[in-house]
Amino acid sequence: MTAWQSLTGNLPIKLLALALAVALWLMASEAKQVETDFSLPVVVRNRPPGLAVLSRIPPDVIVTVAGRKASLRQIRPERTPVNLDLKGLGEGTVAFGSMDKRLSLPPGVSVLRVYPSNIEVKLVRASRGGGR
Repeated sequence: MTAWQSLTGNLPIKLLALALAVALWLMASEAKQVETDFSLPVVVRNRPPGLAVLSRIPPDVIVTVAGRKASLRQIRPERTPVNLDLKGLGEGTVAFGSMDKRLSLPPGVSVLRVYPSNIEVKLVRASRGGGR
C-alpha cells in the first residue's frame, strides 16, 4: 500500500471525522464566556409638564457584560436604551441608581459594570420667558 492509498483510503470516514471535529470546535468556541463593552443610549421619558431638566444627562452609559458570544450578538444598543422615567416626579433632584436593573438583556448575559452607575436628574420649574 502506497502512502497515497493510505491517505485516501476510507476517505468518507476521514472527511466525516474532520467535519465532526470542526463542528465540535465551533460549538466549544461559542460556549465560551466572553466580556465586552456596549455604549447604550440614555432616554429620559415622561418629563412632567411645567418642569425642565436642569442637570446634564449623559447621552449614554458604558455597560460591561459577560455571556456566550451567541447571546452577546443579540444585543442591539439602539434597541436597548437605559430608560429614566420621570413620571410622577416633582421639582427637586432624584438619583437613578441600579442601572443594571434598568436593562433588558438576553438570557445568559450578566452585567459586570455600568458607568456611570447612577445618574442624578434635577428638575426645576420651567421659565415662561424667552430669555435665560
